[in-house]
Amino acid sequence: MASIRACRTSKDERRYEVRYRDAGGRDRAQWFTTRRDAQAFKLDVERRQQAGLLYDAQPERFGDLAQAWLERYVVGAAGRVRPRPKSVALTHESLAALAPFHDLTIDRLHRPLVEDFVAQLATNTPRRAEMVLALLKRILKAADERGQRVDPSVFAVRLARTEEREPRFLTWDEADELSSWLPEYMRRIVPLAILTLLRRGEILGLRDRDVDFGAGAVSVSAQSQGGTRTRTKTRAGRRTVDIGPLALKLVREQQLARAASADGLLFPTRSGSPFDAHNFMSQVYKPGARAAGFPDLTFHDLRHTGASLMVAAGCHAKVIAEQMGHADGGALVLKRYGHLYKGARKQAALALEAHVLGEGRAAAGSRRG
Repeated sequence: MASIRACRTSKDERRYEVRYRDAGGRDRAQWFTTRRDAQAFKLDVERRQQAGLLYDAQPERFGDLAQAWLERYVVGAAGRVRPRPKSVALTHESLAALAPFHDLTIDRLHRPLVEDFVAQLATNTPRRAEMVLALLKRILKAADERGQRVDPSVFAVRLARTEEREPRFLTWDEADELSSWLPEYMRRIVPLAILTLLRRGEILGLRDRDVDFGAGAVSVSAQSQGGTRTRTKTRAGRRTVDIGPLALKLVREQQLARAASADGLLFPTRSGSPFDAHNFMSQVYKPGARAAGFPDLTFHDLRHTGASLMVAAGCHAKVIAEQMGHADGGALVLKRYGHLYKGARKQAALALEAHVLGEGRAAAGSRRG
């Protein structure tokens, strides 16, 4: 028989654990976000136990199991929280990468085969290889819980660590050079991305109504994904970004340079429609970056540049984090850009002494008076 146990996570979120034993006497567990889903799974386990099917299932094709997993956990048949469209698209891409395994029965997926496959994939796209391996393990775990015989050593497969790419920081003159190589109707996206610290999807989804000229602020609540506006993925990402006169001037210039857009988009295509991120990068940004002499410059490097310039201007890490939409109070800013705070402690010490001495002189003057 199976049992359900309610508990809370470290984030104080309620979860339901279904515990049961397989035919070999091994303890198993599955977690759910709602009691309803837990009860449905518990009934399914007990039904399969009674029918003698729980851990005696015939080996199935990996492709069939992957498709079943997709329908249950991504499409939402299992009652889980529906993922964002971008997450669904990435899952489909990862499943496509696993096509060489689709016709194999799951009992033939052994560790050496998986290791060779992901190692080959990682030679060209290490980040994608990590995503594909993680998805493979999730599918195999679900298959194991539903009675398939899975090689347990596959779950121990790890990719060799690769060095994280160092961000590229532009000077303001370099940013000006880059923007000069972009088409006129998109030229201001470079300085605005730096001054606002917006992500690519956020700035492509920016509309006239999101800019408050009186307050000098930009409201960020959505982003462009696949040419459609979707809500930003985190609460911290939904924020108000303060901007100065230069950024407001660039916004006004962009409103005159862009094509007419029914949605009031600040950076639409030449025809006024929303920009697909892939098309923007391949047709606008990358050609301009290559022509400007920055062939490896990513759009996210503009965000890094904005953060580095704020550090150079002496801005507090917490303020930078709020502008960027981070929810960690500045921890990530310090981790990623902390090395740029050169001499910050010395400057702080000198500022403290100047403040103390200033107060001391003021006090002495008042006594003499």
